[in-house]
Amino acid sequence: MPRKAKTTAVSPDATLILTSPPAKKVAPKGGKKRRHIRVRETATTATLRIIGDAIVLDVNDILTKNERHKVIIVGRPKSMGGNGQRAAPIPSPAAEAYVKAVTAARIAANFACLNAGRYRLEIVAVWPTERHHDDGTDTAHGDSDAPIGMVKDAMQRAGIIDDDMRFVGETTHAVYEKGVRRTVAVLRPITAEAHAASVAAVLGVLG
Repeated sequence: MPRKAKTTAVSPDATLILTSPPAKKVAPKGGKKRRHIRVRETATTATLRIIGDAIVLDVNDILTKNERHKVIIVGRPKSMGGNGQRAAPIPSPAAEAYVKAVTAARIAANFACLNAGRYRLEIVAVWPTERHHDDGTDTAHGDSDAPIGMVKDAMQRAGIIDDDMRFVGETTHAVYEKGVRRTVAVLRPITAEAHAASVAAVLGVLG
C-alpha cells in the first residue's frame, strides 16, 4: 500500500508544512548496482511575496527532472483478457508535497490568480553539492533548468496563474550552497513590445 505524505496544521504565517514519505533504496536486480534515491527528512515549505512588480516564490526544495515523477504500470495483461499493460508516469510524492506547499503559500498571501497578460520567469536553482571540472572551474552539481517544469506546474496547480503558457520567457541560474536545496522564482509581467524586443535581440545574433 502506498504511503501517504504527512501533513501538519497551517502555521501562524499560513505556510503549509508537508513531509514527503522517505524514499526507499531500490534493491539490486540481476547483479546491477544498488540505486540510491534521496531521502527527504525535512518538510517542504514555501512562501509567496509581492515585491514591487515582482511575485516571488521561495521553496525550500528543488527537484531534478527525474524526481518529479514515478512510473506505475497500468492496464490489464492480454493474458487476462485485457488490452495490455503500459508504463505511465504520475507525480511523485515529493512533487505533490511541492505543489501543496506552493498552494498553501498562495492562500496565505491571499493572492488572486493571474488570468491576463504575459509573464517572464526568473529562477535561481540552489544545489547542495558542487562539481569540480578538469579546467579548474567549479559549478553547482545540478542543471539550471531542472526546476522550470516543476515551478510552472506548481504555479498553475496552486492557482497563482491560470495557464502556464502565459510564461513567454524563462531565465535560470544554478548556484551552489553547501547542503542547501532551494528554488527561488521571480515572476514579472512583460509587455508584448518588450517580449518582441527580447526575441529580436536573440534572433539578431543570426544576422
